[in-house]
Amino acid sequence: MPSPEHAADLDRVLSRAAEECESKEGVWFGDGLPQAVRSAIDARAQTTAQAPAELVLIEVSAVSPQGRASTDADPPGLECPVVGLSTSGLDDLDSLVGSPCDNGIQIARLICPVAVFDFTPDGIRVREVRHGLTAADLQQKLSTPLWSGPDLKELGTH
Repeated sequence: MPSPEHAADLDRVLSRAAEECESKEGVWFGDGLPQAVRSAIDARAQTTAQAPAELVLIEVSAVSPQGRASTDADPPGLECPVVGLSTSGLDDLDSLVGSPCDNGIQIARLICPVAVFDFTPDGIRVREVRHGLTAADLQQKLSTPLWSGPDLKELGTH
């Protein structure tokens, strides 16, 4: 049985990923965490249409500063935003974000228990951060530069 902390982290990732899907007609769900998101959405009686994908959710194990993600997922035709999901916490952030990855799938966003990151031409942007943490706390764990703007929010309040 997972620890209460792990269960809370998982719930945080699933809830935030479900929010990401709310306005999309078609969502492609990869294996692992994305299937748990699908189950959470179905449990709330929302539908995930089989329309052309407007969003792809994949589970990732590492992401380069440029947004190239290591994953086992093989989504069809990536003509829409790809969001990576991970249950890696603050202590594992350095192995999750910033690892070089020449191959892999380009993601636009990463949702993990401690933050939501966007991968932009300007670098990695922190969009949301878990309650009790700051962007500076995240930066201390990473060797790659992060940036955030005045619109930085608490995780899950987007």
